Amino acid sequence: MIANLLLYPVLHVTIIGALGGLVGAFAYLDRRIFFAESVTHGTFPGAVLGVVIAAAFGLGHSGMSASLYVGAFLGTIPLVALMRWLARIPGVSSQGAAGIVLTAGFASGYFLATWFKPLPLAVNSFLTGSVMTVSPADVAWAGGVLVVALLVVTLGGRHLIAHCFDAAARAGRHELVILGLILASVTVAIPAVGTILSIALIAAPAAALAPLVRSSRAFLVGCPLLGAFLGIVGLAIAVPARLSAGGTIALLCAACVLASRVPQRVAGARRTRRARAGNQ
Repeated sequence: MIANLLLYPVLHVTIIGALGGLVGAFAYLDRRIFFAESVTHGTFPGAVLGVVIAAAFGLGHSGMSASLYVGAFLGTIPLVALMRWLARIPGVSSQGAAGIVLTAGFASGYFLATWFKPLPLAVNSFLTGSVMTVSPADVAWAGGVLVVALLVVTLGGRHLIAHCFDAAARAGRHELVILGLILASVTVAIPAVGTILSIALIAAPAAALAPLVRSSRAFLVGCPLLGAFLGIVGLAIAVPARLSAGGTIALLCAACVLASRVPQRVAGARRTRRARAGNQ
């Protein structure tokens, strides 16, 4: 019985962990982590509107789930357009534009949630997720996006990596592909870890492995594996301890990033001691 209850949560966190790690590798290389953070909050108003529209048409739970995904994804598009437009204004940095959109998106989500209250779904499920209540449809959506992401990386991974390291090519179809993957991965992670905590699975694997690996291939393979591992271990800790699975996964991601810096610290301390000994 317990195994049946955990089947879909385990599948879902494994998939979104691998997806977040894979997409996060390109977000990290393309310096889009803060953009991804803004997008996670920008999905909130779109998700609320999707559920409201589904309820207005009398759709059931599966219809609301589909509308949540579609609304969350489509709702980020105007915010991304706004962010790019703001970044072109003299004196407004890309980080400043992302911060404006982050605040506007999150505030809009709360406004809409209050305006259309009561919602058919709990608002906290949008923010922090509820991995133990994911459905087969949620797993299917996440799995479909992961398959698409793997196909995109398999067919055009070299071009995407080249784009990330080409300072002159900051626009074009490769940028749109990376942005689209970020939007999709954030959207399908909502049921498990919500709009707030999904950034952990995108940022942490890449941030942890970046100082430890020496090739792009190892980076692209290691990030999704580490993301899936963090998702599974976080769920394994949270369930018996009766903790929030999303919060536990996020904390585990932070601990992983901190642990990845230990070898550098140790090596730096050794070099410092050797330099001092040589000077003496």
